[in-house]
Parts: sequence; C-alpha cells; structure tokens
Amino acid sequence: MRTWLRAWLSTAALLAVVGGGAAPAAGRIAVPPARPTASFLGEAPPVDPDGPLALSFGRRGARVPRAPRAAVPSGAPGAERARILLRSLTLPGWGQATLGRRTSAVFFGLTETAIWGTFTAFRIQVAMREDAFLRTARLQAGMDLGGRDEEWRRIVGGFVSSDEYNLLVVARDAANLYYDDPVAYRAYLAEHSLKGADTWQWSSIEAQRRYRDLRKNAQRAAQRANTTLAVAVVNRIASALHAARVAGRPATTARSWQFEVVPMAGEDATAFQFRVHARF
Repeated sequence: MRTWLRAWLSTAALLAVVGGGAAPAAGRIAVPPARPTASFLGEAPPVDPDGPLALSFGRRGARVPRAPRAAVPSGAPGAERARILLRSLTLPGWGQATLGRRTSAVFFGLTETAIWGTFTAFRIQVAMREDAFLRTARLQAGMDLGGRDEEWRRIVGGFVSSDEYNLLVVARDAANLYYDDPVAYRAYLAEHSLKGADTWQWSSIEAQRRYRDLRKNAQRAAQRANTTLAVAVVNRIASALHAARVAGRPATTARSWQFEVVPMAGEDATAFQFRVHARF
C-alpha cells in the first residue's frame, strides 16, 4: 500500500512539472467554471463550444415612478374619493387621469369613444332604413306613413290592401260582437272600416316583402343602438369602480420581459427549454 501511494505521488509531481501546472491537492474538489451565457441584453461573454449554452433576449425596465399625481391617501376623507368616482362616472377615464393612471385613462377613454362611434353608426342606419321603407310604402302602396305610429306601419306591412284588412279584421270583429244584430254589425263596419287617406294597395308581393324587411332592419338597428347605450353605462360603472379601487395606490410600475432558450438537463444535447418572463 505504501509503495502504491509513493508511486502515485511521484507520478503526480512529474505531471505537474511537465505540464507547468500544479496537481489538485488531496482532499480538495476541483470546481468547474461557471456556465457561460450569451445574452442579447449586453456584451456576450466568451462561450465554450463544448459547454451548455443559454440564450436570452428581451427588455428589462427598472421600477421607475410615473409622473407626480394627486395621490389620495387611504385615510383621506371620502369626499375626494367621491369626487374622483363622479369624474369617472361623467367621463370614463377622467378619474384615472386625475390619479396619474395614464394607461387606464387611455383604455377607458378609447372604449367610450368606440361606444359612441358605434351608437352614432347605428342611429344613422335607423334613419336611412326608416327613410327607405317609408319611401317604399309611398311609391309601391300609395300610403304615406309619415307621422303614423308603429301600429299603422305594422298593419300596412301585414296586409296586401286596406280592403283585405277590412275583410279579415274589421268584419271579423263586427261578427264576433254583433253576430245576432245586423244593424249594429253594419254600423260597426261603417265606423271602423279604413277609407279615404287610410287605404293602400301593394303593387306586388315582392314590394310588400321588401317593405317588411326594411322595417325589421330599422328596428334591429334601433335595438343595437339601445344596447350600445347599455354598454356605455357599464363602461362608466367599471371606470368609476376602478378609479375608486386604485385611489391611494402609488403610481409606480415595473415592466420587463425576457425570452430564454436554455438547454435541458440530461444526456440529449439537442434538447432545449424555452422560457418567457414578463412583469407589468
């Protein structure tokens, strides 16, 4: 045993002299160099072609405070918070702009602009389609519906002529009410039958169908406009609640993102792992 140990020490000393370096001392562990990393964020360090490689690129932003704002402390009276909430109810994004929340203010402001732009577009559609079906009734049925209510417009679209309406509606009601009284029956017909300026006659079934379609399209556009108004109310409520929630919080933020390609542990040198880190 002693002979073997002497031979090993002699060989190690000889290798140290020949190689120009020192052999590792007994009882110590040689620590490998740190894994090199090539980064697109700065100057790349030298890379060992035989070692593992990690690639990363992205944008890292320090935590930079936003522009000074009129902060509302959490212990402040409720009057200031109520003022901010009312501003957001009046104009979505106004309260956020007062607090220095530029991103939120722009979001709610653009949403409000889009809502009112959509509402305006639907109201224009309503006006155009109403004009179209009123003109169709005037030219194809000889009936001027200007100033008439929705019930009149529905009746004109539902019957080919006023004579058909008198026969199917007025005469039926008279028969149901006065089936055993001919005098009252004829009096009811004379009183409720359409005549004069209240009469119409569609030139064709296609014209009548086109009138009904235009009227339905106008009603649909009006319903969508009303739905847009409901969305505007929701946007105001959401803006007010958000402004009330963020009031008193510091307007600081840290935004960064990073994408990494890291080799996976194992014997397969071609296996890589993708990582994305983001902070907003």
